[in-house]
Parts: sequence; C-alpha cells; structure tokens
Amino acid sequence: MNNEICMHNETVQSLSADAHTRITANPVMRGMYPDPSWIWDDVRGEIVLVNSSFELVPGLPIHVTRDLVSWEHVGDAVDQAMAHRLLIDGVEDSGGLYAPTIRRIGERYVIVCTVARVNEPQALAAGCLPEDIDHCHAAQGNFVITADSLEGPWHGPYWVAGAEGIDPDIFEDSDGTVWWTQTRPAVKPQWEGQTEVWTQPIDPGNWMLQGHKTVIWRGYGVNAVWAEGPHLYRLGDWLYLMTAEGGTSFEHSEMIMRTYAPRGFAAALHGFERELAAHDTWIEPSRETEHSVVGQYDRLFEACKKNPILTHRHLGNGELIQCVGHADLLCHPQAGWLLTCLGVRETPGDEKGELFSYLGRETFVAPVVWERNPASWKLEGNGPIKQDDASDPGWPVVAPGAGRLPDALAVTMNDDGSLHAVESLAQCVGKTMDDARGSYICAERIGSQDDRLIGVRGRDGYRFMRVDSLDYAVMVRPGHELMLHQDSTHAVTMRLVDGRLQASIVDRGEESLLDLGHAEPGEWFGIHLRNNRLRFLAVRVSAADIDNAGRDVTMIVHADVSKARMLGQCDARFLSTEWAGGFVGCLAGIRVIPSR
Repeated sequence: MNNEICMHNETVQSLSADAHTRITANPVMRGMYPDPSWIWDDVRGEIVLVNSSFELVPGLPIHVTRDLVSWEHVGDAVDQAMAHRLLIDGVEDSGGLYAPTIRRIGERYVIVCTVARVNEPQALAAGCLPEDIDHCHAAQGNFVITADSLEGPWHGPYWVAGAEGIDPDIFEDSDGTVWWTQTRPAVKPQWEGQTEVWTQPIDPGNWMLQGHKTVIWRGYGVNAVWAEGPHLYRLGDWLYLMTAEGGTSFEHSEMIMRTYAPRGFAAALHGFERELAAHDTWIEPSRETEHSVVGQYDRLFEACKKNPILTHRHLGNGELIQCVGHADLLCHPQAGWLLTCLGVRETPGDEKGELFSYLGRETFVAPVVWERNPASWKLEGNGPIKQDDASDPGWPVVAPGAGRLPDALAVTMNDDGSLHAVESLAQCVGKTMDDARGSYICAERIGSQDDRLIGVRGRDGYRFMRVDSLDYAVMVRPGHELMLHQDSTHAVTMRLVDGRLQASIVDRGEESLLDLGHAEPGEWFGIHLRNNRLRFLAVRVSAADIDNAGRDVTMIVHADVSKARMLGQCDARFLSTEWAGGFVGCLAGIRVIPSR
C-alpha cells in the first residue's frame, strides 16, 4: 500500500519563477459538494463556503480557505439534533437540505436553506415532533439558522412562515433592509416548467416576512424553465439578480439581470410602480395579495444581453464537465471578483453520446471581471464625442478569454499565504480531470473518528465518505462490510459470508448476488470504480502497513490496487445519476459486520 497521505485538494507547484504561485485543479471541492454559496469574511480574513448536503448527517458542511488551495473543514451547520428537527429522518431519496445561502447579517453568520421532499408520515414514524412538521409545512421547508461563530453553535431552525419554493437568498441592502428572495413554480405558468423569482422584506429579529411578495423575474426568454439559486448583489448604484435556469442537468446555465437602485431596492420597486401608474400601466400580479414588476413589455430588471454568462450546454457531449450553473459571487479584497458554481464530471459510455456521472455535483471556481461594452463615438457639431459611462459597472465576465470553467487555477499568494490573484488555466485538453491530477491522488487512511465521515438516512450503522475521483478504489479491513451508495434503491455491498466474499448489487430495488470466492486470511477487500466498471478486489496488507496506518484505520480510499487480486467485476452504470435519477453522488461507506 502507498503510505503517503495527501491533502483533500492536492496542488502542483507552478513552473513560474514566482515562488508564491501555485496551480490547483478544478473542481476545488471534489465529490458530492453541490450548490456552493460563499462569502469573503472580513472577520476571519478568509473565504467561507457552504454546500448542500441532502440527507447526509451532519449537514451543510462549512469550509474556509485563505488561498483557494487549502480548504479547512471547520464544521457542519446541522448536527444530529438539528437534523432531527429539520425532519431529515423523513426525507425521500434526493431530499433533505437544498441550496443554502450563507451571508453575514449584522454581527451574525446566517444560512438560509430549504428542506425538501419530506415524507410527513415517515417523519412522524421516525419520532419527529408534530409541531416541527407543522412549522416546516407552513414554511414549505424554508428556514434560517444563525451563529456567532462558524464553528457553532448554530441556532434555529427558524421556520419562515409564508415562504414558497426552494433555494432562498438573504440580502442586506445599503438602506439596512433585509430581503428574502427565492424561486417557486409560476402561479400562472405560460409553459410547463416555468418558475418565478419573488422577494419580500424579512425581519432579522424574528425571521418573519414583512409586507407583501413581489415577483421580480419569470425567466430570461420564452420557454425558460426551472430557475434556481437566485442571489441579489449590490455594485454601487446598481442591484443585480443572478439565477440559474434550465434545471441542474445538461441544460444548466447562469443568467444575470440588474436594476438601477441608488436609494435602495425598496425605493426602486416603489419608483417603478409609480412610473407605471403615471403611464396608466398595470402589471397583473400572480395573486391579489402580491405585486409584480415583470410585465409583458415592462420589467424592473434589465437582462444582460450576453446571457447566459456561464454554461457548458453549448459545448456538446464531448465536453466532460457538464451541468454547469448554480453560481454565487464574492469580491475578494485583493484577488477581485470570483465565482463558485457546481459542475459534474462525466464518464463517456460505450455508445456515442453516452455520459455517466458517479460523483454528484462538485464545487468549481473561476475568476470574474466586470466589463461594459467598449466605448463608442457619436458625431456631433463639434466633432466625435466619446460615449462611455465610467459609473456603470457593466456585467460579469466569467473566466475572461475562455468562456467556460477553467481546468485549473493559477493562484498567486502574498508572503503571508493569503490570496493575491487568480487566473484561469486551460490544460490537459481532451483529458479528464483525474488524468490532469495523475499521481497526485494519493492513498488516505480513514479512522473511525475521521470528521469527514457522515451518516445517511436509512443506512443504519454505516459511516460514509464522498466518492471524489473518476478512478476510485476503496478497501476495508476484515471484520467490516463495504457499501457504495447512490440511493436507497441503487447500491452495492461487499461482505464476507461463511468464508466467501460476496457482492450484493441492488438496482432499482432488485437485488442480485455475485459470488467472489474465498477470502484469504488477513486480506482487505474493496471496490475499484473506473470507466463505468466495478472491479471487486482483495489484497494482503502487511503488519507493518497496518501499524503505520494505525489500529483505528478501517478504510483506505484512493487505495493502491496494483497488487490486488481481482475477484470479479460488473457494469457500474446502475450507480450513476443518469441511471438512478436524483441529484446526489456516490458515497463509500463502512460498518462493522453485525454479530449473528
């Protein structure tokens, strides 16, 4: 076995003469780290990032970084007790905690989120309190949690009664008003799948919505569907709305709009409505109790004519990074504007156009610049006059010159290790990201107390890690059984039964057994996932390796399988998102063999 233990996000020293520049590969968070949201935190002097966690417990993992290279897991916003109050025990496959937004409001860290796909009878049977179910129902699963420190304790959940839809955003404007913004299915849809983004002031003292809802967006174009992850940002006198459209699969894309709001968002909304009234124009709201600023000819928000500002949907099936979108922006004090988003690393199938993903949606980063159209000249009586408004911040350009997510980032650091600048790098064209990383993926020995281990609703006794590589091998020591989990109806379990190794394959709820032969004394066994195949392996681990690893080590991920004995193999596609459906990636889990 390889005794080297590597960091979660490996880096390669740059060939640049600048000793403070490093190259780090995208995605920066590997494995199932979907729906990223982040902030620059002046208090800590770090970037803070949170991800969706679905039915995983603990949930809403929080990572910090000073340089985009080294990421520290500082904790999880949802512990076992809060997960129970959030009804995670009762969620269905691909349900649970969706699309958090993290911000600082006042002196507190605030995360807003949705718990989705709650089976209420199942939650009651699991011991969840009826009042928690009632509060969740009244808020359509939308809640707030707060903390004075990222490490916790996190307080809440504070259910937001009257909220509708998913993917809430929280935004504090320059006038001190705090806005709750999210997406919901259109109340009066013009086509199937149409959604609308609505906003409403919220009181951060009691987290109750104030006033009325206002619909502010209904899609970039005709047949635009499934808006998600809306976020509001202020740049000077302008307020920007950024949201993904097209769904979180192969048509995913990121759109941006803006409105002029020098005196605040509330004043802009009121001013727009007064202007409509002055012209005897009225926009019919979705409901009588609501307002709308999205009419057939009149809209408060002007869309960027270069939308989408980020997508891979136009790159075709030969592109192995797909489903790009669900983005969030931040402004770093030295490196400038950065964008994080999700993307999916795909594995080609045997037939043309086939793509399969096993890792779920991962977190990518790209640099951003703000540009307006080049200056033009207008001919007047005294000669050409330059047309350029220096007060206009323009629109975000993601990964300038590339127009897609970069394969890697060149990160320049200050002498104290803090981030100074970020540039996009396109490298290893035509290869997968694991090819780009090559030998830098190293074996990691996992003990039973590793803080990356998580539980999954319905998999009692198992502790899981995210599968984070397209070439992934995991081995477990005797006395345990191993599972690769996609969802409750798609999994493979490897165990020792009466001296023989056996693989139990569950595909769409139907189980089949694969006899793998006798296990030799002292052998570890495991599974290798690569190129849409599962290989079942056994390997002898020497006493010295065990001693070096530590007696607590029960699982080795990114294992060296060059000397392993192959016991059998099968098609892996039943573990892919495309086959199983849903939104999650594979997890590698282990538990002690139950006594008989």
